[in-house]
Amino acid sequence: MGPPAICVVMEIPDEDEAQPEDIQIHKDEVQMIVGRLRSLNLNVEKYESSDKKFLYLKVSSNEAVLKYEAESCRYRCKLKNEYGGAMCGYSQDLDQKSAFDKPKDGFPVFNSALQQKIILSVMESLPYDDKEGTEPLRLKDRAAGKYGDPLLDRKTFVREVFPLHHQRIRFKLTSEWAGAFFKPQPLPLIGEYFGEKYSLFFTFHGFYMSMLCIPASIGLCYSIARLLMADMTGSYLDNPLMPVMAIVISLWSCVFVKYWANLESAKRFDWDTMEFELEEAVQDLFKNSPKTVKSVLEDGTPNPDAQVNPVTGEIEDYYYDNGDWFPIPTFRARSQLVTFTVIAIINTFNILVTLCIWKFIARPIMGDGSNTSMVFVGGAVMGALSGILSFTIDCVMDGVPAFDFQGLMVKLIEDENWRTETEDEDANIMKTFFFKVCSVSSRATLLEQEQNP
Repeated sequence: MGPPAICVVMEIPDEDEAQPEDIQIHKDEVQMIVGRLRSLNLNVEKYESSDKKFLYLKVSSNEAVLKYEAESCRYRCKLKNEYGGAMCGYSQDLDQKSAFDKPKDGFPVFNSALQQKIILSVMESLPYDDKEGTEPLRLKDRAAGKYGDPLLDRKTFVREVFPLHHQRIRFKLTSEWAGAFFKPQPLPLIGEYFGEKYSLFFTFHGFYMSMLCIPASIGLCYSIARLLMADMTGSYLDNPLMPVMAIVISLWSCVFVKYWANLESAKRFDWDTMEFELEEAVQDLFKNSPKTVKSVLEDGTPNPDAQVNPVTGEIEDYYYDNGDWFPIPTFRARSQLVTFTVIAIINTFNILVTLCIWKFIARPIMGDGSNTSMVFVGGAVMGALSGILSFTIDCVMDGVPAFDFQGLMVKLIEDENWRTETEDEDANIMKTFFFKVCSVSSRATLLEQEQNP
C-alpha cells in the first residue's frame, strides 16, 4: 500500500537500436534526477516495466519532511471543533497539542491530496544546500516537451509525472461511494483524496440530481394530464396546464439557485476555498500565448511595453488586457465577441434544421392531433431526429475525448487567453451554458409558435 506518492515515468532507450550518446544521456538524466530528489530528502524507489521500455520513479516523503514543508509554506489543516473547527496554517506547536483534526482517510495530520501537493512542491524546489546557478527540476515541463531546461539542454526521457492512487483509500471509496448507490456521497473523503475542487463538483452533481426529482415528478404528472385531457381539448399538443407548468418550473429554478448558493458558501468555508482564485497560479497556456504581454522578452531584455500594476506599482510578469466592448471590441472582448458570434450562427443552424424536421417530417405524421397513436409516432420521430442533430452539434462544440477530438468551444476559449485555469473553466462553462440554453429555449419557442400560428 505505502504512503501517497508521485510517479515519474522515464523512457528507457533500446540498447540495440539507440545511439550510444542517447543511452549515456538517459543514464546521466536518471542519475541527476534521482540524486536531486534524494538531496531534497525525498524517498525514491526505481521500478522497470516488464518490457524494459519504461523506468518508474516512485517519489514519497517521510513525515518529518512533510511537517517541515507544511510549516514553512503555511499549508492549512482543519482544527478540531474544540479549537474552533476552522482551517489554520500548520505548526508543529499546535500539532504537539493535538489541535488538528484527523483526516477522514486515516492519516495523522495531512490528508492524501495535501501530502501529494507537498511532495510536488518539494520536487520543484531547490536543494537545501543549493549552489549558485542551480535551477529547479521542472519535471512537468520536461514531460510536456519543454526541453529548454538549464539543467539539461539535451534530449530528455521524462514522459509523465502524476500522483499515485492510495490503494487503501481507493478501496474505501469504491465500497462507500462507487458501490453504494443508495448511500450519501462521502464528500469529505472525496475532498481529501481528490481535492476540494472535485469534491465541490460532486456536491453540485448530487444536489442537482436530487433537486431534479421535483420537476421530473411535476413533468410526469403534466404528461399524464395531457393524455387524459386530450379528448376534452381536442389535441394532445395543446393543453391549458402549460402556463401552470411554466410558472412551477420558474419558481423551482429560483429556489434551486438560492439553495445552491447557500450550500456552496457553506462548503467553501468548510474546505477553505474562499480565496482560492486569488491564490491560484498563472496557467502555462496564458504564459506561452503570443497574445500575452511578458515583462521579459525572449532574449532576456526587459519589455518596454510591459504592464505596470496600478495598485502595487510593480511590473506584471504576464498581462493581457480585457479590452473594451464599445465602440469597437478590443483584446479579450473581441475574442469573446467571436465566441458569441459562432454560438449564434450554430444555434441559428440548429433551429432552422429542427423547424424543417418538425414541419416536413414530424408534423405531417401527427396530422390534426386527433389520433393519439400517430401523435406518439410523430413525437418519437421528432425526438429521435432532433436528438441526433443535437448530439452531432454537441460533439462539434464540446469535442469527443475518446477520439482525441478537441471541440470548437475549447479552441474559442483558448483564443480568449484567460489568466488562470479557473477563469478558463468559468468562461467555458458560462458560454457552453449560454449555447445550450439559447438552443433549447429558441427551438421550443419557435416550435410552439409553429404549432399555434
